[in-house]
Amino acid sequence: MDIPVPEYIDERLIAKSLANGLGVRKARILESTITRATANGDNYMSDVFRIVACYIDEDESEQTPERRHVSMVVKSLPETGQRGPIIKQLLAYEKEATMFRDIVPQLSKMTDDTFFAARCYYASDLPERLIVFEDLKALGYVTANRHAGLDFEHCALVMKKIGQFHAASMQFAVRELELLNGQFHFSLFNPDHPEPMEQMRCIFEKGLETLIVVAKTQWDDFDQTIVDKMEKLMPVYMEKLRECLEQDCESDGGYRVLNHGDLWSNNMMFRHDRNDPSIVQDVAFVDLQISFYSSPGLDLNYVLATCPNYETRTRLDELIEVYYGSFRATLERLEYNARPIPTLDDVRREIRRMEFYALMSIVSVLPIVLMDQTDELVANFENLMDGADAEKARQIQYNGKNYQRIVRPMLIEFNQRKLLDV
Repeated sequence: MDIPVPEYIDERLIAKSLANGLGVRKARILESTITRATANGDNYMSDVFRIVACYIDEDESEQTPERRHVSMVVKSLPETGQRGPIIKQLLAYEKEATMFRDIVPQLSKMTDDTFFAARCYYASDLPERLIVFEDLKALGYVTANRHAGLDFEHCALVMKKIGQFHAASMQFAVRELELLNGQFHFSLFNPDHPEPMEQMRCIFEKGLETLIVVAKTQWDDFDQTIVDKMEKLMPVYMEKLRECLEQDCESDGGYRVLNHGDLWSNNMMFRHDRNDPSIVQDVAFVDLQISFYSSPGLDLNYVLATCPNYETRTRLDELIEVYYGSFRATLERLEYNARPIPTLDDVRREIRRMEFYALMSIVSVLPIVLMDQTDELVANFENLMDGADAEKARQIQYNGKNYQRIVRPMLIEFNQRKLLDV
């Protein structure tokens, strides 16, 4: 089912975005088109639209002002449906607006104008929560095939860029710690709400429940002691996830960075060489709505669990080293001295600290990433909740051949590391 363009995405919004983002105070819109920017099933908490507009700047002194074109992306975070309560409780709009308006531009400036994400032209929560960005597609960036996974070169570029991002955030925290502690102190569990939202509990617990059933009844020659452990894990799954995310990772010598928070393949776009599309040149991040000031192990476990293709999963240590090289080099360029620069062993320790998040990622996120395309239903947020469509989606997800090929050995490894033990 297609999503209609909301009434509030109109020429007035275009004019506000031009004024606020590009300094064009008197834009006269000559023509514009507004279309969906993403396919059904590619976004879960938001609706995304693309605006292509032609305008003139009436402040220009020329008798015939130049006609200019602009392409923008509007991200709408609606109050409606199952998404509304999650967006509100996670403070998704507030976090993302602060990230794009106030924090990412500073991180970019600190790192010699590293391009972390699209510029924000405008943000408002009235009449609805929305953020307007420059269009990365117009800058030559494209999304990757999430079903295929990322090859080593794409993964290495992501690790290098998130290493720069994490390092810059450590320097940023030296002067803006109050902002990070105040607005980015939680990820999936808002401490103002003692119990997790029913929608979130449903997504996580139903996912584990389906995996248990599928592994028990349909995975040939799979170790049933692992299934038994997952069944024992089921009643405390959310509690253990919360404990993982709420660790005080500085009390024992660990360190914190500003995490992207949702670093999977749909939330990154790549630019390739025009003459040789097989060469990937850059990556930019999108969707900073659940960013979180905590252990870097959060982002690292999540991205390494959800992004690499099957072949690249044998090279995760190399990717961690790529990350660390970028992370350390950036801190050294910034002359960071608030504490000793973390070592590679420190980084690995943070990955181990947050490794339950890797388990959550393969149980609850990777099935969505790798879900086989089907005409039967669209994998949108509503269809991940309860009901016949949700059950049908989970059966497709957890029975996928690619999912099974990746997850079976990972569950064996997690069992050996006692991650499944209650």
